[in-house]
Amino acid sequence: MSFMYRWISPLHDAFFCPSLPFTIRWRLIAFQPLLLLTNTIQYFQGSTLLSKNAETVIWIPLKRAPGHSVRAIVYHPPGRSSQQETRPLHINIHGGGFLGGLPEGNAPFCRKVSAETGAIVVSTTYRYAPRYTFPVAHEDVQDVADWLIQNSEGLWCADPTLMTVSGFSVGGNLALGIGQRLSRSEYRVKAAVLFYTPVDLRLPPWDKSKPPGFPAKDPLSFILPLMDAYAGPERAKYIQNPLLHPILADIQSLPHNMLIFGGKVDILLTEEMKFVQRLQDESTAINQRINSTIDGKEQSADEAYHIESDFFDNQIHGWLERMNPILSSY
Repeated sequence: MSFMYRWISPLHDAFFCPSLPFTIRWRLIAFQPLLLLTNTIQYFQGSTLLSKNAETVIWIPLKRAPGHSVRAIVYHPPGRSSQQETRPLHINIHGGGFLGGLPEGNAPFCRKVSAETGAIVVSTTYRYAPRYTFPVAHEDVQDVADWLIQNSEGLWCADPTLMTVSGFSVGGNLALGIGQRLSRSEYRVKAAVLFYTPVDLRLPPWDKSKPPGFPAKDPLSFILPLMDAYAGPERAKYIQNPLLHPILADIQSLPHNMLIFGGKVDILLTEEMKFVQRLQDESTAINQRINSTIDGKEQSADEAYHIESDFFDNQIHGWLERMNPILSSY
C-alpha cells in the first residue's frame, strides 16, 4: 500500500470502491480533511527526518497478500550498535478506528520503550477499512510478526523469542491477535501493553454502554458508521471469533503478562473492565495451581500470569494522543 494512499484513502475509496454504499461514501468524503490534518500532525511529530534517534523506515511484504507491503518504522536503542548484543523485539500497532493512522503516530512511546529497555521497536501499519474488512488488518499485522521472526535477528540482532507487543485503540486489538496466533509457538508473545483497546466488537459503537460523564452529544457522531466499517460487515459471520473479539479468547492464547490502560469517560470502559476482571479471576486460579506441588515437583514460575490495569478518572478515549484527536477515536 503506497505512502500516498495513506493520506487520501477516504477520498480514493469513496470514488473507486463501487461496492461501498452511499451512506459510507459521503462520510468518507467528509472524513478526508480530518484524516489529512491528523496524518500531518502525526507525521511531523514522529518524523524520522526530525529525530535525533536512530530510526529507519522499512516496507514489510505481506505473505497472504502477494504484491502488497506495509510501512513500518524501526526504532533503535540510542548509543547501541545493532551488532553489539542480542536485544528484545517489540511490535507497536497504531490506532485509528481501522480507518487510518501512521506508524509515526506513537513515536514518543516507541522511542521511550527502545531507549529504556534496549529493545528494537517496530511500529507498523496495516490495510484500512472500509476497503478492507475483517480479518485483513489482523492478517497484515500477523504477517508483519512472521516476517520479523524470520528477519529481525539478522537485520538488527533482535531476538524474536523475546517478543512483546503494544497497541493503541484498535491497535491493541490487533496486537492481541498477534498474541493469539503465536500462543502455541516458541515465539509466544511475552507481554502486552494495551491503551484504550476495544476487546468486544460484537456491538457497534453506537450501541455500547456510555459511562457517567460521557458527552450527551458527540460532535464526531457522523463518522461512527465508519468506525464500524471493519467489523460491521463481517459481524454476523464472526460473532464468536476471539480474534475480532479478544474478550472471548481463551486466557491460554493470550500473553502471560498484560498491562491495560483505559479512560473512565470512554464507551469502551465496560468491555475493558469485564475483560480485565475475567482475566484476573482466571489468572488467580491458574497461578494457584502453578504454586501448588504436583507429584512433589513444582511447576515453572514462567507459566504464571500477571494481569494489571489502570483506568483513569475524567479521561476520554485516546487521551494520550490528544494532539491526534480524530484518529484516536474508536
